[in-house]
Order: sequence, then structure tokens, then C-alpha cells
Amino acid sequence: MFKVSEVYEKKYKSREERPDGTEYVTYLTKYATRESLINKDYIVAVHPHEFSSPLIEEKVCQSFPYGTKFCTLVVDGNSFRKSELLIVGSFEKLCGLLGG
Repeated sequence: MFKVSEVYEKKYKSREERPDGTEYVTYLTKYATRESLINKDYIVAVHPHEFSSPLIEEKVCQSFPYGTKFCTLVVDGNSFRKSELLIVGSFEKLCGLLGG
């Protein structure tokens, strides 16, 4: 088994107040991590993550310390909810841990 920190969108409930004093609820999304165990036999590919848009990159960078590296871990899609996982860690570190 291989332990990774998976990045996911977490929804937060926020109460806001209007100028007239009434409250309303909004939902904010932030990026957070959760620990996951993955069988090495299911890993298909690992590559450095490239953000698809500047907005997503900005949101992710606000949630993590400056300089945090990310990788995309591709797993066998028939066995998991989604086949690409965004994980915390540099490509070089993952190559060393996976033995490549």
C-alpha cells in the first residue's frame, strides 16, 4: 500500500449578513487534503500536475503554503471513483517512493 495526501474540494457553510440585518447562507469551497491508501498495483501513471486554469491554480495556492508541489496520480479507472487524483508531493519524491 502507498499513502498519499489527496487534494479535494471541501464545501463550507458561511452565514452572511445583509445591510438590513437579515442573515443568509452561502457555501464556499476550499481545497483540503485527506490521507488515502492506494495499492501500488493500481497506479497507472504519475506526472507533475499542470493546472488547467489560472483561477483553479489561485484557489489551490491560497489553501496551501507557497511552493507546495502537486502531482497527478492516474489509477485504474474501473476500481476507483475517478481515475486521476491530485496529490501533494513533488514528482521526484514520488518517483523515488515508487522505485522508478
